Amino acid sequence: MSNSDNYSDDELKRLYQQRKTQNPAPAGVKRHVLAQHQSSINHEKVWRRLTQVALAASTLLLFGLVFWHQYSWQNLEPQLAAEQYTTIELHSLAPRKQSDAISERYAKHYNNYLTQQQVLAFHHKKQAVLQQMDDGWQLQTCDQQVVKVSQELINALRNIHQIEGTFSTGDKVEMMFDKTGLILGIKPSAKLAHC
Repeated sequence: MSNSDNYSDDELKRLYQQRKTQNPAPAGVKRHVLAQHQSSINHEKVWRRLTQVALAASTLLLFGLVFWHQYSWQNLEPQLAAEQYTTIELHSLAPRKQSDAISERYAKHYNNYLTQQQVLAFHHKKQAVLQQMDDGWQLQTCDQQVVKVSQELINALRNIHQIEGTFSTGDKVEMMFDKTGLILGIKPSAKLAHC
């Protein structure tokens, strides 16, 4: 830029300022422009505050829903458990004689139940020869399978009357199994199938 250009720029600025002071803008225009500017600032503040309030309210609502959901599931859990499961417990503070009577009644009712379900429960039978051991019985079938029966199982089957009578070594017995292979009963057998 040349020196003459700087001079003309300075001259133009000076002339502009001079003209501006000669023709001032009306005060109403200035007030109107400032009022619009202040109004736009106020609207921005209002929208900013509304946004903050909406964010806080939605956060509180979210926490409330999560808390309510968790609380309702905790209260509903025992009801679901009560509907799906049944727990039966037998407690007796009675003397031993009465407690034995209760156990005997329970065994009798369970035996009746098994008798009613016998057609469905007994899946297959096998004949075997019994041999008594120190810790239970050993049963040998015709196909040379050996089944060992613990004393606990013998006692449990006797309690529900699925083993009746007394057995000694060499007796012929018939074992009844369910479809999963569990022993459901042992009864004396009059004859043993020929092996």
